[in-house]
Amino acid sequence: MTAPQAFPTRQYSYRRGPTLEAFDLPVGFEVVPGGIYRFHMGRDATPVRISPDDVRATLHDPFARLVLVRQRSANTLQELLAVVRDADVEADRLVRQRVFVVADGGQIPWTPETAALERTFRFVLVLSAAEGEPVVYVSTTPPFDSPQAFLQVIGWDPVNGAYQFYDRRGGAWAWAGSSWEALDPDCRGLGPFDSHINGSINMKELQVPWLHWHSMSAGIRDEVLAPADPLRADPIWKSRENAELLERDIVRPGISRWQDARFASCVKNGTLTRVPEFIRQVVGTSTVNIAASPVASRTITASQRVPLPLSFFLDAALMDDLGLDPGIAAVPTVSGAAYLHTLSKYDVHTTDGELRFPGDTHFAFPVPEPAFEDTLVLRSLLRTGVFSDKLAASLLMVDFPNPVFSPRRTALGTYAPETATSGAASDFPARFVGAIEKAAHDLPADSAEHEFLANWSVAANSWRPAFEARLAAYFAALAPRLEDPVQFEPLFELADSRRREFRRRPLHEFKLTTPVSNIPFDAPLLQLLEDARVTTKT
Repeated sequence: MTAPQAFPTRQYSYRRGPTLEAFDLPVGFEVVPGGIYRFHMGRDATPVRISPDDVRATLHDPFARLVLVRQRSANTLQELLAVVRDADVEADRLVRQRVFVVADGGQIPWTPETAALERTFRFVLVLSAAEGEPVVYVSTTPPFDSPQAFLQVIGWDPVNGAYQFYDRRGGAWAWAGSSWEALDPDCRGLGPFDSHINGSINMKELQVPWLHWHSMSAGIRDEVLAPADPLRADPIWKSRENAELLERDIVRPGISRWQDARFASCVKNGTLTRVPEFIRQVVGTSTVNIAASPVASRTITASQRVPLPLSFFLDAALMDDLGLDPGIAAVPTVSGAAYLHTLSKYDVHTTDGELRFPGDTHFAFPVPEPAFEDTLVLRSLLRTGVFSDKLAASLLMVDFPNPVFSPRRTALGTYAPETATSGAASDFPARFVGAIEKAAHDLPADSAEHEFLANWSVAANSWRPAFEARLAAYFAALAPRLEDPVQFEPLFELADSRRREFRRRPLHEFKLTTPVSNIPFDAPLLQLLEDARVTTKT
């Protein structure tokens, strides 16, 4: 059998502090099996029992219609799949099922010594009618006929233009809220919105090599299961597809669907409302994706070059969406000798807290990068004319060597107005820049506000070459650090710092997701400067 999971989704207690985590129920509260509850954490003190009529009036996603309204038993994955295939109207039946598998320990073969390893298998089942887009997303763990196994559902609600989030716990279903609750100050970061922080579906490893997913880069094979594990013969396991299809067909379009609906709802008579919520996704780091080198760590030799994620060095939107060309022919690479030196010096390893495996994760150099959903927000602001290319570039060039976890850039979000007109005559630039100019009078010359204003002051016909020259000089300064083992050490320490910062967030759900080192978890966090020096973060 696969090793039992310490917690249904995360390897930390649901009750980590003064607030409840995930869908943990208040102490002493018991749900009625078969009941339906609303539990918007941060807003509801306890789960509130709701009726099928309440569901019918409020929720319009297929899970609500096919399961909750009909009061059909769906306490296990197998029961849930049977119910959604048995709709009253044939067109409503969710008969198309696609299966994807992720496991942070999915590349560690089963042996008697690793039998107890927390490999953290999660299965994503994506359901749709015979024709049309995915409408129900199920996240679960084996065994699939267990009423205790983790089981969460996200359904697309076309009436509310949002995803609805559900969790089965104690034999009852709880509605945790919609994408809109994820943005609400009362609910933000609570329940499912600790990882679905901006209300969308979530796949952390959203590009090649799909770090921990079963994919064309690395399959999760039968060898990671015990010889007698019944999962080997389960049709769900045997029907698993590659993660590149999940990314291409489901996750990227699914994130775009919510972002498009969100913008459409917030644009009224040519004016964008809730502007600060959008701006914080451009300048801040509410969530991340995990990038990695496409090279398998165990294959690295001293004589080869190891490609590193470009997004470790800057926000790729500067190049991909704003068209800046720093003159680099390919992604940065580090010498294999330098990379192997850091693995040894810093005692890099992965661990589930009990078992320890020397070296990196299966793929080399996993690091957090700006999230795809945040890039989509930037693109929407550009498309609607709220942002100009120059304004976007002026923002992203603030502290650009630190594309994630930049307090300097994040601070600029406080100057966003509540509303902004769209189109060529957008009032956002004047209002935003004016607020920063007013504040800058009382701030030191090295503040983020002054850095932004210096970027913005470059002439309209000069900002592109000026920014490209800065980027070119930056990559030139980085080049020596990617050749020499000793000079590469600060960049490794920076990568470790960003991993530690990621591990402080609820989005870091499993201990095997990223490697750890002999650098203390509470060591000072680091930042990268334009001259390629690594310093303590200020």
